Amino acid sequence: MSWLQSNRTPLIVSSIALLVLLAGIWGVRTSDGSVKAREREARLAEAREGGQGAGADATPTLVVEVSIAQRAPEPELAELAGTLEPIRSTMVAAELAARVVEVPATEHAPIAEGGLLVRLDDALPQAELVRASAAHELARSELERQRRLGSRSVASEAELDRAAAEERRTFAALLEARTRVGHTRITAPFDGLVNALDLDPGAYVQPGTPIAEVLDVSTIELTVALGDRQVRAIEPGTTVGVRVDALGNEIVEGRVARVGRATRSGTGRYPVVVELDNAEGRLLPGMLAHVRFELGRTPAIRIPSRAILREFELDYVFVLDAEDRAHRVRITTRPVPFRPDRMEVVDGLAEGDRVVTSAVLQLRDGLRVRTR
Repeated sequence: MSWLQSNRTPLIVSSIALLVLLAGIWGVRTSDGSVKAREREARLAEAREGGQGAGADATPTLVVEVSIAQRAPEPELAELAGTLEPIRSTMVAAELAARVVEVPATEHAPIAEGGLLVRLDDALPQAELVRASAAHELARSELERQRRLGSRSVASEAELDRAAAEERRTFAALLEARTRVGHTRITAPFDGLVNALDLDPGAYVQPGTPIAEVLDVSTIELTVALGDRQVRAIEPGTTVGVRVDALGNEIVEGRVARVGRATRSGTGRYPVVVELDNAEGRLLPGMLAHVRFELGRTPAIRIPSRAILREFELDYVFVLDAEDRAHRVRITTRPVPFRPDRMEVVDGLAEGDRVVTSAVLQLRDGLRVRTR
């Protein structure tokens, strides 16, 4: 036991010394880390204080574009929609009872004036023409004979009158027979497009039976209706812009052909007819179109739509003061017809205001900016 005790004492002393040494090292490191942490916090605080102190005089980094609010005469436009129509259209009908023997025309195809739409059986009309021609020839010969006899005082004046009347009657019958033969050929009344042709050879038609519709599309019409205040600003011959949906955003030039001076029944509005040249054939009846009318010019402030911030159904813009600081201003606007990139400011801006038109989402009230 005495030997064990004598050997354990140095071991305990060594362990205690080791622990003291480790604790000292840990304390030095901990103290050094705390000092460094405190120094880092002090530097950050100093940087923050320095940044705040210099913020008021720092050079602005946000560069924006501005638009000067100006009240200028702006066109007052009206937009109306309508359907394109041919300048002329006619439903061609049969004028005698007969059987269809030929349909050379094609539906929706162009046809020239006098072009054959349908040919009817002409056997009976031709027979009537032969009879009428023979009767007229006989009556004409009889009239010539009565005239020769009358010159020799052989025929009476009454006989000569009867012969002349018969000649005129048979001539009228001949003309009627020729007309009936002509009615077996149903032709186009003018250059145009064949529409609504639905007949086949063998069909039987009666007088008045619709044969085909012919549309003159060399010029297209657009009819719209305007109110009493608007119609006073429109004059025949005025050039207008027409946008046809089928042609995308392309604007076609039109001309005001007629302005109604009486309202349409029950509408209280006046018809206005716009004509569009269709030499290229791009416009077709039934296409939807929108026409622009300039009704006059009124002073107004208009700004780019991109300058406007919309929040909870309210409109705002940023206006720069003399020190180039942005201030949010509430405005009242209304759309500009045909100009989605512009808005008319009804209230909230004055002439000369500098309105920010770029980077508006990066702005805040009081922020200094640079302008281009």
